[in-house]
Amino acid sequence: MLDSGQVKGKDADPVYHSARVRHRPLRKIVPLLAFAFIALLIAREEIPAVRDGLERVFSPAEWQAKQTCRTAAFARAERGEFARMLEPGTVNKTNDGFYIEQLLIGEMGQAGNEVAVEYSCYLDSAGQLVKLNRLE
Repeated sequence: MLDSGQVKGKDADPVYHSARVRHRPLRKIVPLLAFAFIALLIAREEIPAVRDGLERVFSPAEWQAKQTCRTAAFARAERGEFARMLEPGTVNKTNDGFYIEQLLIGEMGQAGNEVAVEYSCYLDSAGQLVKLNRLE
């Protein structure tokens, strides 16, 4: 049997062992973080509540502008109790506020079928509705 003074190579080097042990947890967590990031990207595109939550946290002014426009669009919809949001719309900044375009609401038509109606909104810098456009 060899004593510790006679052993050579990486097995006898205490620095090698401590470095190897320190990096092992990082190797295990990186794939999990990558998977979580990809899952979050997919969820943001496919789940409206996730998209709204991220928008509410990272850009609250745009989120509030969208909410104001949605509320106004649902209030203006004919038979609003059966209306539903098909597309959330996109927010564009203007000099003194926001312009929301391509907000698509599904409304009940005359024959009972769903009719997609596009709305756009202008809001001032305080988030107050200035103009709601119904595009059919």
